[in-house]
Amino acid sequence: MMTKNEDFNIDEQTISKLGLQLATKPISDQLDSNARVFKYPHLQDVFIMESDLYGNKMPKDTCFLAFNGHHGLIGKHLKVETLAGASVDDIKNMVETNTEG
Repeated sequence: MMTKNEDFNIDEQTISKLGLQLATKPISDQLDSNARVFKYPHLQDVFIMESDLYGNKMPKDTCFLAFNGHHGLIGKHLKVETLAGASVDDIKNMVETNTEG
């Protein structure tokens, strides 16, 4: 079934505010092709996804912050509202305190 625009978790206002850019290459083979993956422009190798790393669609109004841990790509489940209100330092802190995976 094709995903419709209204099914997207991350709204255009949040995308614009944070300067998110659609990733042009897949970061994982397991992702659903309909799930959008955005590059977080202020930190290298940090992504905002509408699915988790296994391709499961995130619940409504949530997203997945993905980044490199010690053993490959890992991440953190976030509310879109939390993401929208987070500063670059907030995101950097989330990444730095969750790299054990």
